Amino acid sequence: MGRALTKRHFSLIERKGVKNPLPFVYDIYKYGKARELVSFLVWELFHKLRLFPKEKYLEFNDSAPLSLEQVRSNGSDFNERIDQFFRSRGLSIINAGLNWKRMFINDNGEIFGCLYPNDTDLYKSTVNGEFISFINRFPERIKSIFISSQNTVFVCVKGTVFKSTDSGRIFKKSLDLGSSESFFRHNNAMTETPSRVLIIGEYGNVWDKNGWRKLAYLYFSSDDGETWEKSDFLIKAGTNKHIHLVKYSKLFDKILMADGDNKKKLWVSDSVNSSDLRNPNRWKPVNQFHIQMGGYTSVVEDDDKVLFGTDYQNGTNFIVETTDCVKFNSKVVPDPYRRSPIDNMVLRKSKNGKEIWAVLPYSTPGTKSLLMYTENGGKSWNKVLEYSSATHNVWLINSSNDATHELYFAIKNLRNDDRVVYKITDL
Repeated sequence: MGRALTKRHFSLIERKGVKNPLPFVYDIYKYGKARELVSFLVWELFHKLRLFPKEKYLEFNDSAPLSLEQVRSNGSDFNERIDQFFRSRGLSIINAGLNWKRMFINDNGEIFGCLYPNDTDLYKSTVNGEFISFINRFPERIKSIFISSQNTVFVCVKGTVFKSTDSGRIFKKSLDLGSSESFFRHNNAMTETPSRVLIIGEYGNVWDKNGWRKLAYLYFSSDDGETWEKSDFLIKAGTNKHIHLVKYSKLFDKILMADGDNKKKLWVSDSVNSSDLRNPNRWKPVNQFHIQMGGYTSVVEDDDKVLFGTDYQNGTNFIVETTDCVKFNSKVVPDPYRRSPIDNMVLRKSKNGKEIWAVLPYSTPGTKSLLMYTENGGKSWNKVLEYSSATHNVWLINSSNDATHELYFAIKNLRNDDRVVYKITDL
């Protein structure tokens, strides 16, 4: 229902009108979307009237993206074009050979992941993802994977987190989440502090008779997932839905946490001490109002800054950066990509430094989706793949505790269900 309502936001923003205004107003109130709609309208006005300064927009380099609309994503012509495209940027791209859906790369370079479409099975690879061995079958589809500093493997399916302390030979239940539909978001909502405190942020969309089920729970473990402590302070603070991301920042030595859906705040812990993290008074909201931005769906940390991606589907989206966790500078995603949230960001270690990759997966008629990356910490971005979400899906699929030299992404052609996974490295 939430997505259907944002589509109706879009109709209003695009001046298409609302056929039944009274039910529309009622739904806005009922589903907690009033704050969001006001922000959408203000940002739309600023964009249409050119009230955002030119330097407020994300800067793209001149090179054109590769359009998925013009070629078959599984044909030899596309393979040749995509190879030439990345070579011109000093990058190597190869077909990964295996149809990975999600993966986590540990500190030894081992890959733990699931394959498409049978994503209930967990596999392990020790040879650059080329050869795999079956590890375990789970009762539900694998939603996310995390590996702790003690090399404990955590696998999340809907409703449950499992753990293995022996590289996947034996898994046991570690945590029951707040609903049978809940999980933590891959690459974004499980983290670990230097003192080995594990933190999970719960995500779920469950509509009960009178409203969204409140699932914005934080979970803390100081014994590598043997026991967990559950915190509902976000729910008590008014969050009506779930948690988008939880990230330990080495740069700030703080935990960054973003909630959703009604208030969309960014919270910062003023300490990473185990007892302080469990104290609601030690968490501070960065934004008081929706229009100040928060509730981010993606985060990545470079050497001197942290970047966030917003979650304003059908509205105006931004990439927000901070160098001190006090001042936050936002850049507007320009048309034709402005309507898409920044769903995920991944850091890659290159021979020239670090790259930040981001995917904007959503588009409407007349707009586009985009895979892009930056080599200079977000000062300018390179367009990679441009497409329509009506015909293609693109995902960044790898996660790790530290940046790796490899980056994996998947392309799915929705017209014929062909799906290919690519691996990017330096030439």
